[in-house]
Amino acid sequence: MSQSLVIIGGGIAGLAAGCYAKMNGFDVEIHEMHNLPGGLCTAWKRQGYTFDLCVDWLCGSSAGTSLYPVWEELGMVQGRTFQDPEYYTVAIHRNGERFTVWADPDRLREEMLRIAPEDRKFIERFISDIRKLMRIDMPVDPGFWDLIKIIPSLGLFRHYAVPVSELAGKIRNPALRDLFISALDWHDQSAFFVMMMIAFMARKAAGYPVGGSVPIAKAIEARFLSLGGAIRYRSKVREIIVEDDRASGVVLEDGTRVPADIVLSAADGFSTLFSWIPEKYVTDEIRGYYRDLKPFPPLVFVSVGVAGGYAGIPRSVSIPLREPVMIAGMQVSRLTLMNHAHDPTLAPPGKAVLSLMIEADYAYWEKIPYQTEAYREEKDRIGKQVLNTLQDFYPEIRDKVEVMDIATPHTFVRYTGNWRGSYEGWLSTRDSMNLTLPQALPGLRSFYMAGQWVAPGGGLPGAALSARKAVQLICKAEGRRFVTTKP
Repeated sequence: MSQSLVIIGGGIAGLAAGCYAKMNGFDVEIHEMHNLPGGLCTAWKRQGYTFDLCVDWLCGSSAGTSLYPVWEELGMVQGRTFQDPEYYTVAIHRNGERFTVWADPDRLREEMLRIAPEDRKFIERFISDIRKLMRIDMPVDPGFWDLIKIIPSLGLFRHYAVPVSELAGKIRNPALRDLFISALDWHDQSAFFVMMMIAFMARKAAGYPVGGSVPIAKAIEARFLSLGGAIRYRSKVREIIVEDDRASGVVLEDGTRVPADIVLSAADGFSTLFSWIPEKYVTDEIRGYYRDLKPFPPLVFVSVGVAGGYAGIPRSVSIPLREPVMIAGMQVSRLTLMNHAHDPTLAPPGKAVLSLMIEADYAYWEKIPYQTEAYREEKDRIGKQVLNTLQDFYPEIRDKVEVMDIATPHTFVRYTGNWRGSYEGWLSTRDSMNLTLPQALPGLRSFYMAGQWVAPGGGLPGAALSARKAVQLICKAEGRRFVTTKP
């Protein structure tokens, strides 16, 4: 009889863990609180428009990268069309100067030199190091010689572990310095992380999957079900059963007890560690992570459906505001606009979707109860602020808005349970990017974790690879050889 494994969470990590566990002969059941697969890899429809929260690119989208076989194992890339973006983003200076972060290193070099010829030394090294990163492909299952091959990259890793803003301090030209930060900085995120993204795009290995997030999640769900797995939707876990220092099942919100030989949480890390298991299993080291590491901030996610074509608006652009404004308790001096017109599946013909991610103050939203009149008024106010700003910068959208949708930190918590509304777990900073967070707990047998809270930097690769590793740990503990298959 197969050993039973209960997985908490049907996001990308939970689905991937389910796939790998089924490949290795376990009897798997996933419990997901929402009625859809994918977790944060999701989208929703409003009046014929699809508002997509997650996928802007997929690292490892092309054959020949180490990640591509992983996506094949999960059934994600077969038959899928990818668009390779020509640029990472565009930033606009208050003086009107535009900085396009081209994926092609030659074009990026010329763009930076055009703005700041006096910074040639910095620019030449920056471009040279992106080229070096293009030759690096981090192995999924590294052997000894694989590790030897990546030793030369360690110097780059150390040099660029600094925040983007700190790296930009080496740029003498004030316009390029400001544009560099505006285009690439996100809450002290490591410059190495951003440069790796540009390197992936330069290799045409970070394509956008046409159709967006939901087809990705549905593909992994289909792969899991085809392997014989089971998913229970609208099934929220409130406790992990622990008996004799062993995880032996879960208790659902309605009180139902679901026994299992092994439990894997691919759900919110904070809830898992500080609500669902006895506190004696949570080490001081782990407590320190939740005290000291910096998570991705909560968001206000604004989506707009507009009539007309907007090919002239970049697919990603950072625009300066005339004057800083307060949006939901945060002072905002720039907005980053995403134009999804490149994907015709997201809007009716002749129309387009625009979206913005705006950092939010979780404490501010805690004071506004969900779905109250005050909550609706705050969303309306934000919508008017954002529209006024966009129409100032892009007057062509004036009177073309057909529908607007606003997701708040309350929305993220309601649908995913993520701690303080964070949308991607731990930020990749110099403090976190070299950390290996534990996926099992000392003293607690048959319990494992996967997902963005054990993989700093988050994203689909972090979710999938942490799931793969979790199942490898399970196989090792159970004396099984880890195997993978492709559909």
